[in-house]
Amino acid sequence: MAFEKVVQVAGDTVKYIFNPELKRYALGDTGFVQNNAGAYVMQRALEPSKGLEKSIKLKVSVDKDLTGIKIKTVNPSGNDTVNIFTGDKTELVELFRFYLNELVDREIVTTENA
Repeated sequence: MAFEKVVQVAGDTVKYIFNPELKRYALGDTGFVQNNAGAYVMQRALEPSKGLEKSIKLKVSVDKDLTGIKIKTVNPSGNDTVNIFTGDKTELVELFRFYLNELVDREIVTTENA
């Protein structure tokens, strides 16, 4: 999955638009860490009682040039996407919205309803 300016998580009705005026320090302030490839990555457990390693996760990545973003919900091993908008996963969706609203508040992304 390539870095995009506008992303929509599978099953979600909201599109997230990357802020092109983003500053690197804003990423550090919100818990992003830089990986070996230079991209900035933030992972949050959507099932906190299980811990990060055993939980479905929200994974947000920003490319090293600060020109695009990826937003995914992934399984505990991080190698497959999970649609949290199907079935009875209300708690996961609430936590997902909470974390992404923090990114909106910090002006890393803005939203657009699909």
